[in-house]
Amino acid sequence: MFKKIINQLKAALYSSAPIQQDIVGLDLSHSYVRAIQLVKNDKQWSLAKIATKSVNRISHDAAIKDEEIVRLLKNIKLEQKFDTDNVAVSLPVNSAIIQVIQIPYLDDGELNVAVENGSLWESSINIPGEPSEYSIFWQVVKRDVEKNQLSILFVASRIEEIEHYCDLVRKAGFEPLIVDIRCFALRNILKTHLASDVPTLSTFLEISGEENYIVFVYDNLPFIYDIFIMDIDIDALNNGGDQLTSALFNRIGSQVRASVNAFIKQSGAPGIEQIEFISSLSNFEKIYSGLKEEIVEFKLLELKPLEHVHIPSHLAARVGSEKNISSLTVATGLATRRLDVFGYFKFVTAVSNINLLPNRQALIEKEKNKVETSDKLLKLAMLTTVLTFVLMLANYYLLSAFPSNAEIEVLQAKSDKIDAEVTAAKSIFNAHKNWVENVNKINTKLINVTFLEAIPSGMYIVDITQKRKDVSEISLKSMDPAQVSMVINSMSMIFKNVKLLAVESNQEDVFQLSKITYQVE
Repeated sequence: MFKKIINQLKAALYSSAPIQQDIVGLDLSHSYVRAIQLVKNDKQWSLAKIATKSVNRISHDAAIKDEEIVRLLKNIKLEQKFDTDNVAVSLPVNSAIIQVIQIPYLDDGELNVAVENGSLWESSINIPGEPSEYSIFWQVVKRDVEKNQLSILFVASRIEEIEHYCDLVRKAGFEPLIVDIRCFALRNILKTHLASDVPTLSTFLEISGEENYIVFVYDNLPFIYDIFIMDIDIDALNNGGDQLTSALFNRIGSQVRASVNAFIKQSGAPGIEQIEFISSLSNFEKIYSGLKEEIVEFKLLELKPLEHVHIPSHLAARVGSEKNISSLTVATGLATRRLDVFGYFKFVTAVSNINLLPNRQALIEKEKNKVETSDKLLKLAMLTTVLTFVLMLANYYLLSAFPSNAEIEVLQAKSDKIDAEVTAAKSIFNAHKNWVENVNKINTKLINVTFLEAIPSGMYIVDITQKRKDVSEISLKSMDPAQVSMVINSMSMIFKNVKLLAVESNQEDVFQLSKITYQVE
């Protein structure tokens, strides 16, 4: 048993597995709010939570619509009771600048300098307005030393628009950690497939009234083409019925064919066989069948986002009630974007790794600190368990090393002459027994660090030193000085002479360092 505990402790102390934060995928479309949470066991994704709410489309006022979205998100949060408040949201394709740019070859150092001083974007891409108005994600997707060329995926969106979406989810009690682009969220659905099933070329077509585009991902490079739809056709797509004419589908089909030809010419791909179709419109079946009849050159397939996801029995009926399963694609793709706080997936393909959240690195550091603090507490708890077990063994050994009462009675029966010796032996036995009990009490108190669980959020431990007789010390960092008083009051219930030794602050650090002294014994 002792060996098993030691092995478990070693595994906890030296584990090198990636630490990821669970994410809820939120799709805020023009007519629906959808939320999906997935869990992953080994290589299998499973559906944990699912919710869809219809947005009232009667009002065209943006502020009223935003209030409606916040209300629906609050209801979803209350109903679903997600395991996390962290969410990934997507931006519309038409709100982002997405380009693969080619520049002369630079090494990593030169590239980072060019990005930091802004010269790279000024010379290679035309951004409306100032670069400071945008949140920018970039990643090298191809290096060709022989041709002296770098291919860089550039994705940018105005910070103002990103914050608008983030504001909505924050008002509902969620914390946005990832902001993706809708077309890339579609492609992330491939994460639910086995690695061997992920194709070299993927094609996705979305016709949703306000979101209309076709995206090709070839050798991990994105090629995105707008599908222009007139206002009258958008109304027809929304209303359905007789307005969904063959002429409408012909106009869409013509643009799809033109986009395919442009992609093949631009990418050098040998051609495409199938297009996966998604729409968030209620008239999905009529639109899908109309486009299938029009686009006969390619196999048009309904995108089924949960096809490779395990559906628990208690959610099977809920999933089966969805008339348009493709509408869950964006939320499902976002739900696969588990945030890796330690950068284990640093070199994951760019189209699967986009995050436009402003100040994202600071938030990732915050999540990293949370994980590290929890990890340290877990290891301390395991150490406490092991040391307690060792003390129990030592206690048993010390007690068994001295004569028992039965042995003393035998000695007394043998001879009254050694009565004085027997009395002395009893005295020694009791003294040792009391010593062991006192030592165990102090030892247990010395290694008991469960009081750290009471430390409030927003405060973390820098250092802790517990001594048997001398003064012990704990150093904490916090942004709120009032939290230090709470910790002192809590510790005073356990230890003696709890005092605030010193308070140190650094203008460059928003956290204030507090040192507290106390006595264990």
